[in-house]
Amino acid sequence: MTFSIRPIGRASGGLIRLHKRWAKALDGIEGFSHIIVLFWLHQAHKPDMRLHPKGIKRLPKVGYLASRTPHRFNPIGVTVVPLRARRLNVLQVEGLDAWEGTPILDIKPYTKKDSIRKFHIPDWVKILDKLEKDPLRRYGN
Repeated sequence: MTFSIRPIGRASGGLIRLHKRWAKALDGIEGFSHIIVLFWLHQAHKPDMRLHPKGIKRLPKVGYLASRTPHRFNPIGVTVVPLRARRLNVLQVEGLDAWEGTPILDIKPYTKKDSIRKFHIPDWVKILDKLEKDPLRRYGN
């Protein structure tokens, strides 16, 4: 089965610029502190089946589906970001992990029911989190 997806806008710096025809579809979004953004990772390439997360050799190799690599068979990105402001068809957000010009597929408001209070992660993710907080440690690859 194949299907087509049409973007509703593009990422640009800390902004999400939707096509003008979607401006009215944003009415009421200002009432939410965060939004869920789905996007197409247009610069992604075919993934390796197993990889070191973030290319850090001291982390164990994992399957790409167990990682946050943008390189995927269907390169769909999803993230939750704080919504700072809206002006017509433009949303100002913080921390959107998308490349410049990335096509935006959809936006959904983030609600309390979306949160997960109890979860667990592997030890290598905890190590990666520490390395991201202190980039100088990362060079000990």
